[in-house]
Amino acid sequence: MKGSMRLKNICLSSCWIRWSCLLVIIFVFSACSDDDGPVLDVVPKIELLGISSDTIVEFEDVLVISIQYSDGDGDIGFEDPDINSIFVRDARLEDYDGFYIGPVAPPDQEIPVTGTLNIEFPALFLFGTGATENTRFYVYLVDRAGNESNEVITQTVTIIRE
Repeated sequence: MKGSMRLKNICLSSCWIRWSCLLVIIFVFSACSDDDGPVLDVVPKIELLGISSDTIVEFEDVLVISIQYSDGDGDIGFEDPDINSIFVRDARLEDYDGFYIGPVAPPDQEIPVTGTLNIEFPALFLFGTGATENTRFYVYLVDRAGNESNEVITQTVTIIRE
């Protein structure tokens, strides 16, 4: 009987050790998981979400370009309203127009940010004398460190005279 008891104790100890090892392995792997989501690059990245309409009546309709942004250190936007952060070019023109964005995160902190920006154009118009013109818009972002995001291009927008 004494030998049988010793055998049961050894079996119980062996099972307990196995379960303990399994729990430790599970704990180690769960502690290594990335609960904070993906690590974002400090160079801003933008993605075109869409435009409000692909046909705009000149001087009447508002074109809205929606983009999603992400930045690993959150340095998008400036406190100084004279410094532009987002740049948009109408394909009918050569130069980009810059627009102000206020800081999207506290300027003294480095925190990853993601969000959506809506860029509104309230008074698009035709350059020529025709009844319609087609264009696209090119958009990119610059953060406080001077890092330029990728550039996104909208689908074709038709501007019509009414």
